[in-house]
Amino acid sequence: MTAKTAANLKRHQSCDSDNVRIATTVLLGLLLTPALADYFQNTDISKQITVDGGFQLLSINRKWDLAAIEAKSTHGSWTTLWNYDRGIIATKMLPEKACYVSGMRKREMPSFNALPRLAEETTNMKGQRTRTKQITFVIKRPIRDLKSYGPEVYALCKGLRTYVAYEVDGAQYPYNQESCFRLDVLHLVGLKYCRSSYKA
Repeated sequence: MTAKTAANLKRHQSCDSDNVRIATTVLLGLLLTPALADYFQNTDISKQITVDGGFQLLSINRKWDLAAIEAKSTHGSWTTLWNYDRGIIATKMLPEKACYVSGMRKREMPSFNALPRLAEETTNMKGQRTRTKQITFVIKRPIRDLKSYGPEVYALCKGLRTYVAYEVDGAQYPYNQESCFRLDVLHLVGLKYCRSSYKA
C-alpha cells in the first residue's frame, strides 16, 4: 500500500466515523421527547435495537446514571426512563397518554454499566429469543407532585396523567389480567403494567 493510498483510506474512515456520529445525533434528537432530549445531548452511548418488527433506541448518560429506551413500532410508541441513581423507573405510554412511575429494584434490573453490551448481544442473536426478566407493576394512585421524582421524570411525564405503580408478585397479588400491557425492553426486561383487582 502506498503512502498516498493509506492517506486516502484514513481520510475516508474518518469521514465514515463522522457520518455515524452525525446520524446518531440526528436520530437521537428526532426520537427522544424534546424536553427529555436535554438530558441526553451529550449522550455517552446510543444504540438502535430491532425488536418485534420495530426498533428501540437506547441512550445512556453516565454522568446522571440515566438510561432511556424509546420504542417506535406498529404496536405503539413508548419511552421508559431508568434512573439508577434515584432508583426510579418512569414509563410514558403514548397511546394511553399516561405515565407510570415506580421504584426500581436494582437486583432485578440489568446492570447500568452492562446495558450497552447486553443490548448489543441481543442484537447479535440473529432472531433467537433471549430470556427476559419479567417485572409486574400494579397501577395505583395518581401522582400529585410530579416534580418530587426529579427533573428528568417531570420532563418525560409533564402534561400527562401520571400514576404510581408498585412492583408485585403476580402469583400472590390479584390484578385485572385484561387490563395489562407489556413492554419488551431490548429483549432484556419485560415491564408489565396492570390495574389492581381491589376496589378503592
